[in-house]
Amino acid sequence: MRALVATVSVTVLLLTGCSSSDGGTPTPVVTATADDTAEPAPEPTAAESTQPEQKQPSISIASLPIGGSSVDDQHPNCYSVSLTDTSLPDGTTIELGSATFKPEGVFAADQQSCPGDLPACSGVRWTADQHDTCYVGVRQLAGSGSTTLEVPGQATCESQSDCDSLLGRSGSQIVLTALPSETPETPETPETPETPTS
Repeated sequence: MRALVATVSVTVLLLTGCSSSDGGTPTPVVTATADDTAEPAPEPTAAESTQPEQKQPSISIASLPIGGSSVDDQHPNCYSVSLTDTSLPDGTTIELGSATFKPEGVFAADQQSCPGDLPACSGVRWTADQHDTCYVGVRQLAGSGSTTLEVPGQATCESQSDCDSLLGRSGSQIVLTALPSETPETPETPETPETPTS
């Protein structure tokens, strides 16, 4: 039994020797809660409120103030189209539409009349800083008559007064006149002399 008492005494002395004399600093106890996770909080599933839509004023212009001429002698049915006598207010964009003709029936649009490297007008956007020339190819339908080539547009402006300033300006200055179709001359047949009949 003496051995048991000696073993217990040695164990107590060893444990006491390992502890600090001031009672030591207690080891902090770390406990985790559901709020302490490193993951962000889940997003709400309800729809977010949206800002009111800021709608810019816009207008349709049936015939933009344009001018132009035939590109060259090799392409007499391809017309350049550019903005004339008009400056666009800052913040205004005009998207060009497809060419129309007034009156109809004399010419029709035919973009194949223009070289492939020249941009067609439909879809082109003009701004205050950039209003590049675009091109409309035409094909004559009638043997006579005149028509005005018009290019409509949809203007979007910063203010209604900017849009209003575009109205009432002169329209297209591109007038097309049909040329009579050239028909080959038929050679005259010589008259055959009448032969007397007996």
